Amino acid sequence: MNRAEHREITESFYKYQVRYFEILGLWQLRLDATKRQQMLHLLRYLIFLGIVSVMLLFFAIHVLANIDQLTVIMQVFFMFATEMSCMVKLLSIRLRRREHAHLLDEMHSSVYRPKTAEETLAFKAAAQMAVNMRNYYGAMSILAAALLLVMQWFVDSSALPLVMYEPCDLANSCCYYSLYMYHLLSLLPTCWLNIAFDSMSQALLNFLRAQLVMLSMRLENLGAALTPLDDHRIARELRECCVYYARIERLRDMVDGFIKIPGSVQLFCTILVLVSNFYEMSTHAGETAFIMKIVTYQFAMLLQIFIVCYAANEVTYQSSLLGHALYNSEWTTWNKDNRKMCLLMMLRFDDPLWVRTINHTQSFSLPTFSSIVNCSYSYFALLKRVNS
Repeated sequence: MNRAEHREITESFYKYQVRYFEILGLWQLRLDATKRQQMLHLLRYLIFLGIVSVMLLFFAIHVLANIDQLTVIMQVFFMFATEMSCMVKLLSIRLRRREHAHLLDEMHSSVYRPKTAEETLAFKAAAQMAVNMRNYYGAMSILAAALLLVMQWFVDSSALPLVMYEPCDLANSCCYYSLYMYHLLSLLPTCWLNIAFDSMSQALLNFLRAQLVMLSMRLENLGAALTPLDDHRIARELRECCVYYARIERLRDMVDGFIKIPGSVQLFCTILVLVSNFYEMSTHAGETAFIMKIVTYQFAMLLQIFIVCYAANEVTYQSSLLGHALYNSEWTTWNKDNRKMCLLMMLRFDDPLWVRTINHTQSFSLPTFSSIVNCSYSYFALLKRVNS
């Protein structure tokens, strides 16, 4: 694969997400940016930060004003938790924008370029998977947001889509339409931010998985040592694989820095959202339109953490296969020094790569996803029992 093609495919993992981060003023500006561009960049960030902050303030005021009413609190946490995770994502991207820009530069290094036709196919397949998951998750999230905003109009045109503090009387049409427009202008940008961050997280993990697949192919195809020249070639390629794996570990650390804090907060907030959604569905069992809105949003929230947990689980799984790939090579024909190096590499591969959460005893994985769902339903059952 040539340099231009590698750059094009690598950009497909993240280009639209980064473009949206730039619109919001979250991403690192180019070094040649003018003073005016820097000011506009900061202004866009402050406007978006203000929108999310006001939303969180209105949610918090409404919770405190109705602290003794469980039903109202559950209605507020329906979106409050989502916006809290959105705020963390916003601040994390902005504060670590230089590190994230270095991450993209690292992805374009020639070290990660496929060398054979087989590796090229694996790399392109990973890029296509990342794009497909982004599109599917984005479509589902937009559908959920649209139902939240539009469905309320048909169910009860006198109420707002989101339950929060209302600074004026909704009986006044001017107040009602102003707040409805505020809900629209505040919910959609945060929805797009969630789509951009979560889809980019899974895309980065898919890129990492593709590198591990390519390394497995190189280890399996080291070949037999029939002559001393073959032993020299294998020794050189083993050293190259060691260096390649070290770079993959470095890339994993950079991806971990992008995902860890916002992703961990997202897991916690997802529990709050799922519990509130379960509670809302139990109290509105006969309202078809409401149930359809909640179920769609519930599925979008589950998909939000699933795509990251699944992609991270695949990274761990592929890294666990490296030792098997090396063993499947024709190592029995190698000389003593190469076999020693092979043994050292297999010992290193015994510890697979994990993408850790803030709690270092837990990682992003499918078991974590399952525990989130089980934990949410257990909290809902406990809450329902205590409340009854």
